[in-house]
Amino acid sequence: MNIRDLTKIGLTDGEIRVYDALLDLGETTRTKLAKRSGISPSKVYDVVYRLVEKGIVSVVKKQGTLHFSAANPERLKDFIEGKEEELRQERSVVDTLLPALLSRHGETREKLDVEVFYGWDGMRTVFWDIARALDTGDVSYVFGASMGQDWLQADTFFSKYYQEVEKKGYCIRIIFNENMRNHKDRTGYFETHKQHRVRYLHQDTFTEINFYNDTVLFIMLLRKPLVIRITNKEAADSFRKFFLTMWKQAKR
Repeated sequence: MNIRDLTKIGLTDGEIRVYDALLDLGETTRTKLAKRSGISPSKVYDVVYRLVEKGIVSVVKKQGTLHFSAANPERLKDFIEGKEEELRQERSVVDTLLPALLSRHGETREKLDVEVFYGWDGMRTVFWDIARALDTGDVSYVFGASMGQDWLQADTFFSKYYQEVEKKGYCIRIIFNENMRNHKDRTGYFETHKQHRVRYLHQDTFTEINFYNDTVLFIMLLRKPLVIRITNKEAADSFRKFFLTMWKQAKR
């Protein structure tokens, strides 16, 4: 066990150093604590009192001098439970506001024709929007599906997305680049599920085109992906015609 893992529950590096020092020293004064933790005496009070507020450190005054000590480590559980309660309260606030926020977002969204998303978080936003928008019987079209610069990350991402596709039951018609044919971590899903259709085309496209309903996505699978989303019926209809032409040329 590495005490630095306490960063995962929200403690800062300075707080961990002070807490670690108190576990070794027991009850101690500011001067000794500063020396042992490596934090300057002028700053150690601020760090200690943050830990006091979290219930992880206790303080007592003896003969005019403040003494600090680490509370029972079981208090860390109380600290986590407090954070969980705060999270529940925050979730309740969001749940209460969500209907009104979604309504306002929908009104604004109608005015947006072009949006840009960055990174894998942006990819998740875009693809999970697809899953929310489509149901059984609907179709998502993909042209020029490629390996991507970070293919391991891409494999992980799409394997999770395919789980969402399974839940909703919509169909994907996809044209992969020919060099993807033997990359079963990505193509195997489509070859083993009857509701989907997959073909291959001799090309090495840099940008993947994904479209559904009235939405067109231009996806560049860089190490930090870039997605351009266009919401426009005419554009989606145009790409659908283009896709059907390319589908006839692609091979199974």
